[in-house]
Amino acid sequence: MNPGTLQTTCQIVFAIGIVVTGLAGFGSYYYGKKDAAVIQQTTISKLDQLLESTNNENRTKLLEKYPAGYVSFGVDSSETFSSTVFPYGKEVLAEYEFDWSKVKIEKLTSSSLTILLPTIRYKPLNGLCEGITMTINRRPCGKEYTFPVKPAGTHHRIYIELLKDDDHQLIFVIGFRKIAT
Repeated sequence: MNPGTLQTTCQIVFAIGIVVTGLAGFGSYYYGKKDAAVIQQTTISKLDQLLESTNNENRTKLLEKYPAGYVSFGVDSSETFSSTVFPYGKEVLAEYEFDWSKVKIEKLTSSSLTILLPTIRYKPLNGLCEGITMTINRRPCGKEYTFPVKPAGTHHRIYIELLKDDDHQLIFVIGFRKIAT
């Protein structure tokens, strides 16, 4: 075999290798994304069912308790879905923005849990509450806890409560009340 033919053959084999690698990478990305979407959808469905189980009577009571607004969210604390969060509720104040990306249950025992809460931004002054962990009793559900800090410039006190404890799927409420001036 002469050097020119050998070089051409190597270039063809190299090109085929690049195409096969590209196809394998795309397949891995495409099917991996699909699996993640199925897992996420399954988790959202479970949490959505729990959130929907908080009936209108509970929602009315929550709005009475937190007249400035509230947001409810679920966390599935199982190993597979450790950071899945599903915010829910139309009553959330427009002045606040929640970053749910880091929310997770850090410790879960039969009597209490420790949760890393969402970052809460008070939009008008860009005030932040971030990196806050709180330990909450699991029983009784419905006991409110005051956030240890509030975003700079806000005129609201922020509370959290465990609304529903269904084994490892937990429903929380972050509620707001206007601070008397």
